Amino acid sequence: MNQTKDIISFFAHVIKDNRLHPSHISIYVALFQCWSMNRFQSPFRIYRGEVMRLGKVKSLGTYHKCIKELHLAGFIMYSPSYDPYIGSLVDIVDFEESGISVHKAFPEQELLLPKENNFSAPEFHEVELYFNERDLPSAQAYGFYSFYDSQGWKLSDGKLMNSWQAAARNWISKEKNR
Repeated sequence: MNQTKDIISFFAHVIKDNRLHPSHISIYVALFQCWSMNRFQSPFRIYRGEVMRLGKVKSLGTYHKCIKELHLAGFIMYSPSYDPYIGSLVDIVDFEESGISVHKAFPEQELLLPKENNFSAPEFHEVELYFNERDLPSAQAYGFYSFYDSQGWKLSDGKLMNSWQAAARNWISKEKNR
């Protein structure tokens, strides 16, 4: 395997793939460097702290999101160990050898799997109790409940809300600023 071709191939795919952002590139380059330090063994062990340091990523959330999305997009094969002393296994995908095209295998699909929305609309008495616990009148609770009930408990972008309590906090905050 020619490692120079691998990194060039990665960047050629990145240019075409609108799903990848600078943090993905940073993590991939850090993984490539770890692979190099492991004499291009496949698979090789990685340690989160080392990859984050090499990739100049400070957020655990960003690190985990990028690793997961690089795996889902087919750039790496990732096997987490969940043990910080053992480290996780990573394999850099060789597109030349496998004959896989990222765009053919993963056509512009979303990288993250959609989250299930387990929202259930509240009863008025729940909303009223929520507002009353915050020393707000039942009339405000009724206004909130009526508005969102008429909207089918959807947000302004048309998506079903995840938490009516969060929407209520936002509603209360806006009412106080009037």
